[in-house]
Amino acid sequence: MILAIQKCLQTHIPKIFLESLEELEIEAQKGIFTSWSLSNNEAALSAFWADECQLNIKKNSENIDFSYHPTFDLSSLTKPFFLNFYLRELFKQDFIKIINTPINDLFLNKNILEENEKLFQYILNSKNNFCLNSFLSHYSGAKNWFWMGSAKWFQFSTSHHTDPNIYHTNLDINDKNYLHNFKRNLNSSCIKSFNNDDFGKYIYSDVNYYILSRLIESFFMRDKNWIQIVDLINDKLESNFFHSSLSPQKSKNSIPYYPYISYYNDDINIDKLKELNFGFVNDTNSNILSSMSENNNLVSGHSGFFGNIIDVTKATKEIISSQSKFLDEVNYESNANVRFVFGLDTPSSKESTAGLKNWPENRSKVYGHLGYTGTSFWFQTNEKKHNSKYHALLTNRVSQRRKYGVEKCPRIFIYSDFINKNNKYFRAINDEIKEINKIELNDILNEYYGISNKIWDSSVVRIAPNINNIRKSIAKKMWNI
Repeated sequence: MILAIQKCLQTHIPKIFLESLEELEIEAQKGIFTSWSLSNNEAALSAFWADECQLNIKKNSENIDFSYHPTFDLSSLTKPFFLNFYLRELFKQDFIKIINTPINDLFLNKNILEENEKLFQYILNSKNNFCLNSFLSHYSGAKNWFWMGSAKWFQFSTSHHTDPNIYHTNLDINDKNYLHNFKRNLNSSCIKSFNNDDFGKYIYSDVNYYILSRLIESFFMRDKNWIQIVDLINDKLESNFFHSSLSPQKSKNSIPYYPYISYYNDDINIDKLKELNFGFVNDTNSNILSSMSENNNLVSGHSGFFGNIIDVTKATKEIISSQSKFLDEVNYESNANVRFVFGLDTPSSKESTAGLKNWPENRSKVYGHLGYTGTSFWFQTNEKKHNSKYHALLTNRVSQRRKYGVEKCPRIFIYSDFINKNNKYFRAINDEIKEINKIELNDILNEYYGISNKIWDSSVVRIAPNINNIRKSIAKKMWNI
């Protein structure tokens, strides 16, 4: 199939995208992932199975719409594209000053929820002088992770047990104070995660972005709620990001982020397969926070954001602009001992997935982030800001696919040319490749997605494969720096 696709597409897309397509499709055939999207300054290209996701295609629109690409679980790209982006928009030219000012010294319009009070007393009274950048850039001293499901256990003291860390029973989900107690327990675990000796040291931590979410909802919402903050980001970018805690059902239409069986009602007895609830997001803790109920879900900034390659591209271009401006503002000089700068990662070595060919010259100019589900983006800051290069790759390496019931399911390829402002759509079945229009694409997706059912493949115990070599190889194709 790959050779046939290349022959068909070689007159439609640039060579570097053809080469990337070949490499990524080989990995997809191996089962490393089922779907992928990539982009750079010139274009975006996606590949996925027709029964995997739905696209919001506007049939009657004559405008060029680059948003017709599949949606992925962005995993840790949530950190830069959600909370970091929001704070950049909120503080604007004061971003650097505010994030580096001790929180105690900020004039805060406090709206502290009772269950958050103990956590904030710790932060505000700490000798460590926490600032927002302590959490944005992972220098707070918090450990990297704890299982948030433990917050569903009731903690109390008895005549036999005075240790509040001993868990006796589950919280009662029907208790009107359930959410309050759940958040209180989570916040207590956050306090225990701090190690004063590690303050100021780089420790990559999801806990930081859970705490950052609590800080934002108490001090930096400005009469908004979380849905309005996501709307603010989407309005700014003309994007379609969503968060699993706020719109959990939308994740069902995204590219699968779990090992799954795709089967068709006419060809297999559903009673033979046990349907399991796979949750709303891949990340364990985000799944817990997103699966309580739509009105009681907790938002965390460490994971849970969903978007497609066009959303990621738009956000990346905006972050390039702000990062370049902030670096100039402070006359920033690269420091090999500083890993995260204003909440963005830097290449850690020559073998970085950023894919730098000229390491000595470019290492200090490149920023980005990786996501566990197989997502990444990197960009280069440049004196000529309009000429800054970037690339992004989205995959679902946490997924694996088996199908029953349909002998031939179309493979869909979507190419968006940013320079010439056009989209091209292709349908591949084995070695038969055909260019199709937007209406035909919509009909194919409705047909196959409509009759396919996806369930958790419980026979697969899958450790996400290491795709760093793929990330690096694709990066070197996508930019030449």
